[in-house]
Amino acid sequence: MKTDSENLIKESLENENDFSSASHAIDNFASEVKPLETEYEIPSRYNKDTLRIILVNTEKYFVYWEVSDETLFEKSIDLGKEKLYFKIDDIDGSELYSFDSSFALGDYYINSKFEDMDIVVKVGTVEDGEFKELFSSNIVHTFSSKINFPSQDEYDLLIKKGYSWSEIVRSTIEHFDEAGSSSKYIEELQRLRNFIQEGEKAGVSSSSFLKGKKND
Repeated sequence: MKTDSENLIKESLENENDFSSASHAIDNFASEVKPLETEYEIPSRYNKDTLRIILVNTEKYFVYWEVSDETLFEKSIDLGKEKLYFKIDDIDGSELYSFDSSFALGDYYINSKFEDMDIVVKVGTVEDGEFKELFSSNIVHTFSSKINFPSQDEYDLLIKKGYSWSEIVRSTIEHFDEAGSSSKYIEELQRLRNFIQEGEKAGVSSSSFLKGKKND
C-alpha cells in the first residue's frame, strides 16, 4: 500500500504535466494567431480647392494650396501649357506681392514685410494681361512694430496701481518681443524708465511731469 507521501508526489507530477501541456498549447495558439495589421494610406492630394496663408514671423509667410481637377476642368486650365498666378493683396485690393506655379498642389514661402495690415492671397490665371481669380485664402493681420503710448490719465492710473516701468511699457507695445530687438525701441524704453523714476523722485504725477517737460 502506497504511503500518503507517495500519493501526494504522484498527484503533483500529474498536475505539473497537465499544466505544462496546457501552457504549450496556449503558446502554440498564440504564435499561430498574428495581430491584424491596419494600414492607412495618406492620399497625395484631396482634390479640394484650398488656399491658406500662415504667419511664420514678421518677415516670412507660408502659403499652401490645392486646385481641384474639377476647377481646372471647368476653367479649361492646362497646367502643362499655362501657370497658376498667385497675388497677395491688402483688403483694399492693392497688390503687394506675386508669384506663379505650374503645380495644382504646392506651397511657397514669402519673404517680405507687410506692416500692420490685413492681407489675403488670391489664385487665378492671367489672360491678356488681366488676372482671373479662381478663389482666395483666409485673411490674416500682419505683425506691427508700432508703439501705442497710453494717455496721460492711463499713465497715472498705472503708476497708482504700482506698476513698474517695464510693466507699463510691456502693456503698451504690440508684439513686445519683436519690438524689444530694435535699438529705437530700447531707447524709448530707457526714456520711459527715466520718466517714471524722475516723476517718482519729484513726487508728481506723470501728467504733471509731462507738462513740465513741455514747458522746458
